[in-house]
Amino acid sequence: MKALYENEEVRFGNGFPSLIRFFKGDSNKPLVVFFPGWCHLGRISYGFSGCDEKHFLAYWLVKKGYSFLATSYPIDHPVYLDIYPEFNLTDWGEMAANIVDQIVTENSLKKNVIAINWSASGQVVRPFNVACMKREIDVLFDMVIEATPGIQIPFDRTKGLKKTDKNMISAESSLYDLFWNELQEQSIKNSTEIMSRKQYESYFLGDIPVGVTGTDEFLENKEFTEDRIKGLEDKRFFSFNEYPLVAIISGNSALAPYHPIVDKYTWGFLMTRKIYHDYFVNSQKSGSMISEKEIHDLIPYINHIPDRLSKVVAGNHFLFVGKKGARSVVDHLEKFDSEIEKIKSDISGMLS
Repeated sequence: MKALYENEEVRFGNGFPSLIRFFKGDSNKPLVVFFPGWCHLGRISYGFSGCDEKHFLAYWLVKKGYSFLATSYPIDHPVYLDIYPEFNLTDWGEMAANIVDQIVTENSLKKNVIAINWSASGQVVRPFNVACMKREIDVLFDMVIEATPGIQIPFDRTKGLKKTDKNMISAESSLYDLFWNELQEQSIKNSTEIMSRKQYESYFLGDIPVGVTGTDEFLENKEFTEDRIKGLEDKRFFSFNEYPLVAIISGNSALAPYHPIVDKYTWGFLMTRKIYHDYFVNSQKSGSMISEKEIHDLIPYINHIPDRLSKVVAGNHFLFVGKKGARSVVDHLEKFDSEIEKIKSDISGMLS
């Protein structure tokens, strides 16, 4: 198997390698950055040599004029010369922000970014935003697709993960069959085979560092240790003002019920707290008091935001794979872009 395909490269950020592919678009539009979930390379957003590119997000984003950067984190896969079992969420955010900074500079893009986080990469929404702020990169918002934030991932989601002799974590015996069944369902929805199982397992999948599993386990001195304090520091779930605004896309398949059930109001909780701390608290620092009319207008407006920033796309955990889902997700991203700009303006106006 050829490790790298045309226009792919492995680029280092903050000392860690990332398989990336960059698509240049309109320099007046924000750069869209993709983050993959457990076990996957960023290829899940743009495909592989010989595939139908219309089944993947990159094709439709470029068609809309966006520049697009697919990133990956270091998994055990032939595209990487080494493995990085001590890699964690903070490392991930710093690595990605460093690479985004490189791409923006090299291609004379504005420092405006929209992030797309799928599945377990929801855990890097906050670390990436923090790392971007240090580099004066503005994450306009984050669109999460069936994604988990930096919260303790429930046991039923991590059950069956196995430690390998390379000190990595394998989901092959616990999740690969489910992943494939979901991709087959997406193929049925699109009336065509998107990829074969051999292509899927060869081109996309690999073992992962324990620090991205959402547990409190870490690798230290080649030993797996449970460290709840370090887990809290790495996730920082309750650091509300360190998040960007987040828009949510969920599926509706019985194959993948977890995210449609929990995502909207898990992220809605974070967004409501972020808005309170970023907008309301800051507006009161001057000593000004909000009026009765203003608070009566503000409360229902903010409480309705999770509904405005949440959409359902037909499909399962891979709802963005396949022509129908990929195109629908990109259409929603464009609408969210306008909606979030309006929300920011409205709230600032209410509290001015």
